[in-house]
Amino acid sequence: MVGRELAHALATHVVVAPPHARVDITDAAAVERVIRDEKPDFIINAAAIIDVNAVEKDSSLATRVNVQGATAIARAAAARAVPHVLISSSYVFGDSSEPYEEDAARNPTNAYGKTKAEAEKAVETCSGSAPWYIVRSSWFYSPYRGTFVDEVARTLLQGKPFEASAQRGNPTHGGEFAVTVVKHFIDSSLPSGIYHIVNEGDASRCDIAREIARILGVPESLAVAKDFPGSAMRPSVLLTNTKLPLLPAWEESLRAYILST
Repeated sequence: MVGRELAHALATHVVVAPPHARVDITDAAAVERVIRDEKPDFIINAAAIIDVNAVEKDSSLATRVNVQGATAIARAAAARAVPHVLISSSYVFGDSSEPYEEDAARNPTNAYGKTKAEAEKAVETCSGSAPWYIVRSSWFYSPYRGTFVDEVARTLLQGKPFEASAQRGNPTHGGEFAVTVVKHFIDSSLPSGIYHIVNEGDASRCDIAREIARILGVPESLAVAKDFPGSAMRPSVLLTNTKLPLLPAWEESLRAYILST
C-alpha cells in the first residue's frame, strides 16, 4: 500500500520497484547487486512485515525482513553514498496519552515494534556520507488496500453496527504521506534524522468510526465502543510532527477520502 502510494507520488520520476523474485531484501548480496546495477539516486525502504498478531506469535520472518532486510539496504546505501529513507512505525514507542516527538527514546512493547526499533538503529549505525532518514507514521488508509477505514464505511453503509476499540493513534492519509516524503526528502534535501509524518490530531478507533458515520450521514449510534482481547499488543501511541510543515487535520483528510471513494 505505502509503496504504491509512493510510486504514484513519484510519477514525474523514474521509479525502479524490483519484485521479490529479483531482490529479496534479506539477501544482502542481492540488495547490493540491484543497487549496483540500477544506480539509483535515492532508495526508499517501504518493505515490512506488519501483521502485529502474526509477529507476536512468530517473530522470525519479521526479524529477517524488518531488521536484517533494513540493515542490508542501509549498508548498501551507505557503501554507495545513496540517500536512503526507512519507512517506520509509531509502534517503536509504547502506550502513552501524550504524543511522542521525533527524538523521544524508543520503548516498543510488542514484537513488531521491537523489529522496527531495531531497523531504525541499523539505519543510524550504518549511516555514511549520504543523507539518511527515518520516517514514522501511523494508521494509514489508502485506496490501494482495504483498511480499518474502508471496513467501517462498508459496514455502516449496510446499516450494521461496527464495534471499535478505544485504542488511539494518528489516522493518516496514505497519499498525503507519500507526497510529503517526495517533496521533502527526494525533491529537496533535509538534514539526516528522524521525522514524523501524520495528519494532525489523534483519535480512537471508535472516534474514527463515529466520524465516518457523520460523513456518510448514518446514525453515529452504529459506531459502538468495545474492548477487544489482545489489545495490549496494540498500544495507544500518538506521534507529533515538530520538524515538517503540518498535514491537514485527520478529520479533514478522512472526509476527503471517504467522499472520493
